[in-house]
Amino acid sequence: MITVKNLHKSFEDNNHVLRGVNYHISPGEKIVIVGPSGSGKSTFLRCLNLLERPTEGEIWFDGQCITDERVDINHVRQHMGMVFQHFNLFHNLTIMDNIILAPTKLKLQTVEEAKENALKLLTRVGLQEKADAYPASLSGGQKQRIAIVRSLAMNPRVMLFDEPTSALDPEMVGEVLQVMKELADSGMTMVVVTHEMGFAREVGTKVLFMDGGNIVEENTPAEFFGNPQAPRLKEFLSKVL
Repeated sequence: MITVKNLHKSFEDNNHVLRGVNYHISPGEKIVIVGPSGSGKSTFLRCLNLLERPTEGEIWFDGQCITDERVDINHVRQHMGMVFQHFNLFHNLTIMDNIILAPTKLKLQTVEEAKENALKLLTRVGLQEKADAYPASLSGGQKQRIAIVRSLAMNPRVMLFDEPTSALDPEMVGEVLQVMKELADSGMTMVVVTHEMGFAREVGTKVLFMDGGNIVEENTPAEFFGNPQAPRLKEFLSKVL
């Protein structure tokens, strides 16, 4: 579904964050990316839907080279859900209006269809009674579940998660991870940058370790955690497990 070829990303201060990353993601895979701060995890994720434009290299999605300047990236992004660390909900809109905004603006659904779909999704995450509330009245965990629902309302082919629990109180992390686990069980293709090692072990089909702008090691969760090969990964796991 997604192929990354020789991906480089440098920022203006000569900060070379990604250094020739190559990777392939198949439909239905749950790719979990872990690593120290500054290793390039979030930059890699944000390059997948061109929130960050790569300095060099190609990204292919569904057989289309999306790094080609002629491609309408906004059309491509309709099929790639994105969940951020800080929710990014519109505070002046109700939860319902946050969810139906994109599908109705893009004329993918009528308002009635979008509302019906939104209620189904809200019920799925246990927040149907919050449809008319505003984001300010919700807990962090509830906001993040709404952010996931808002992405799902576009019926995406892949979901990208950028440290979705790192801004939450520890008590609220579980409720968000539970929604993500159920999403994984439903067959959604997912790419998740996270510090939650338990989630990586339980949900990932593959776990990647990034350091210094490259993928240092990738494996199944059992092998990744049980039999790490790279010295840098062994050192990292000894500190986080």
